[in-house]
Amino acid sequence: MPKSDPSSQSKYIAAKELMVRWQCSRSQVPRIANRLGLRKLLTGKGRNGMVRYLREEVETKEQTRLI
Repeated sequence: MPKSDPSSQSKYIAAKELMVRWQCSRSQVPRIANRLGLRKLLTGKGRNGMVRYLREEVETKEQTRLI
């Protein structure tokens, strides 16, 4: 995926954004992220917690997966 202006983006990317980016279901995002070896930032506790991924790490892993 092409990188856009980094100054306008957060350092982190939400699972919902990855769902759109990867064109998959919301439940598939953690499975794909685990398979890619992405680290996650957990905020909050339990069901009310949020998961975020490092945008730079996502983009790097995507680049290494291109064939």
